[in-house]
Amino acid sequence: MRLLIVSNRLPVVVSTTNGKFTMEKSAGGLVSGLSDFLSSLGNKDSDIKDYIWMGWPGTNIEKEDEDLVREKVQKEYKASPVFLSKKLMDKVYLGFCNKTIWPLFHYFPNYAHFNLEFWREYKRMNEIFRDELLGEIREDDIIWVHDYHLMLLPALLREKVSNPIGFFLHIPFPSYEMFRMLHKESRTKILEGLLGADLVGFHTHDYTQHFLRCALRILGKENHMGKISMPDHLVEIDTFPMGIDFNKFHTMDVSPYPSSKPGKGKPKIVLSVDRLDYSKGIINRLKGFELFLKKHPEWHGKVCLNMIVVPSRTAVGAYRKIKSRLDEFVGQINGSFGSMSWIPVIYQYTSLPHKELIAQYRRSDVALLTPLRDGMNLVAKEYIASLTDQRGVLILSEFTGAAKELSESVVINPNSVDEIAASIAEALTIPVKDQVRGNKIMQKRLKRYDVTKWATDFVTSLLNISSISRDTVSTKLLNKSLTGKLVKQFHDAKSRIIIVNYDGTLVPYSKYPASAEPPDALLGLLQTLDARARTDIVIISGRGKDELEEWLGDLPVNLTAEHGSWIREAGKKEWRLLKPLSSEWKQEVIPILDMYTDRLPGSYVQEREYSVAWHYHRADIEQASQLVKEVNDHLLSITTNISAHVLHGSKVIEVSNSGINKGELAMHWLSRKEYDFILAIGAGWSDELLFQTMPPHAWSVKVGLSQTAANHVVEDQTDAIELLNKLRDH
Repeated sequence: MRLLIVSNRLPVVVSTTNGKFTMEKSAGGLVSGLSDFLSSLGNKDSDIKDYIWMGWPGTNIEKEDEDLVREKVQKEYKASPVFLSKKLMDKVYLGFCNKTIWPLFHYFPNYAHFNLEFWREYKRMNEIFRDELLGEIREDDIIWVHDYHLMLLPALLREKVSNPIGFFLHIPFPSYEMFRMLHKESRTKILEGLLGADLVGFHTHDYTQHFLRCALRILGKENHMGKISMPDHLVEIDTFPMGIDFNKFHTMDVSPYPSSKPGKGKPKIVLSVDRLDYSKGIINRLKGFELFLKKHPEWHGKVCLNMIVVPSRTAVGAYRKIKSRLDEFVGQINGSFGSMSWIPVIYQYTSLPHKELIAQYRRSDVALLTPLRDGMNLVAKEYIASLTDQRGVLILSEFTGAAKELSESVVINPNSVDEIAASIAEALTIPVKDQVRGNKIMQKRLKRYDVTKWATDFVTSLLNISSISRDTVSTKLLNKSLTGKLVKQFHDAKSRIIIVNYDGTLVPYSKYPASAEPPDALLGLLQTLDARARTDIVIISGRGKDELEEWLGDLPVNLTAEHGSWIREAGKKEWRLLKPLSSEWKQEVIPILDMYTDRLPGSYVQEREYSVAWHYHRADIEQASQLVKEVNDHLLSITTNISAHVLHGSKVIEVSNSGINKGELAMHWLSRKEYDFILAIGAGWSDELLFQTMPPHAWSVKVGLSQTAANHVVEDQTDAIELLNKLRDH
């Protein structure tokens, strides 16, 4: 078993120096984070014996040099390059990713710009990645796609391969109100793209819930315990807060860099480390420090802000403006408060070597990290892990994913300059014993759930959920071989019966149920099937008998209405009750449903002779999903004492007489004579009772890949029609 990691960038940057290719390990958090996990692969406790990493090598490689570069990175880094032109990457990375996705997902809509050409190129890049992967994927590979550059890739791969596919988003997933600001096609395609995976992971519970809400409101995809059923697989949406390699930060020898806290009489150090980005709140951080100096003159000369800003996206105009403003502000603070012997802000616009950065962590009395929005913020975890003496205070924005795990730190709202200033004053005066106590708790937590545990948990969950989908497909899917066997038994049988559900099986579920009348092709199919000698057809529906009479009354088929309350035998015109029934219970049920109809605009009650249906397909889908459980519980509480029961359909809750269900109805039809071929097909929850009552030799088929009592499943409604066509044409 091999792990195939896919990200926008390779773990190595390829460049040319004096006409020769040079390779340098990437400095990204994903690369450093996964390196320890990847080095553990292949041991006796791991089923994954190897890995390969696919991504862009970070430079424009000439066509004639591609084979050489591919060979070098595969040999030295277990990587496989995806070659992309600089023009394409400018439009995707600097364009759609950083001018549309990044600002919207970080809650900066004023920075967001949608360009149709950028979106087209984003789709094209994902397709290029798909094509490259198809040439690399082996049958037993596990595919793990990373981050917002490749959100369409899981669905593109799902169309071609059956391997386990996981996706992890390393930035925030925004609320529905923010996500819906995307262009209609892009927001739909992004959600569909992610749902091509078996497992979609986020850093925090909030991001997970935001995604589930967007899937519900935009795609109409409901979830059950974080799982969404797709036509051909099951998707799990879950939270996996990314960790760090704790031991590396805690035990690393950082010499020759000084790492001791400043001595007595030396200024205390407040450390600030971030990439240059508007989402990091660096300007607010400086404003907070400036206000702290104004309010606390007693700290003048006794504290300094060590600000390390890592260059980022210098080609983007918004970032250049931030850099210019930052330079001016640092000069302003130092000019206003500094002296010959004291510089309030030590400003470094650079990326430090790993050892030197850890040394800076250990030297600092306070770490000030105030992103306005951040997916996780591993710097916060790195700072806590690096404190070998457990002395130091972390001030952390509540809008980072890490704040959920590092609650012993000083958690603040980074939008409040006053709060930043107050937190600095607080952090500088926290007793050492309190610092040590809090940091020990956080260090223990970070050590227990490190990056290896994070990656292992994700991959294990991916294998589990993909196994459930695969087992359903492999053991129950009505494949070509089984279909051939079914058709042969149908042909050889002396007496046959086909019991088939109407909505979701003979016709697709409709947003407007009243318009779901059968097309001419279906009427012709049923007419031909029924005309075959020794074949009885029973159509089961929860619809009223008048509706079925209008649509199917001219066909020589057996009809059942209101889930079996009414039946009409083939060749006869009159409808009759399956058994004596009462409708008195409706007096209790209808007022309850009327009450919920008033609470849910777009819902309505449909009363039939012996059943009542509460439809909510026209209602706001999120409001409906929240209310449905309450409606169900309320109905169950009263129907236990009356002769009625509750049934669930597609965007409908129905109440009908007790003792009338599709299982009992099937037994009525099967008891009329001996059948040596029985086929039952259904799509809804109520069809499970039908499947459960089938005799051992019967064929039972559920429409949709889900857990079911049926012997077999087909992917969707069109497959059910195709099966019936094969019976007719045989």
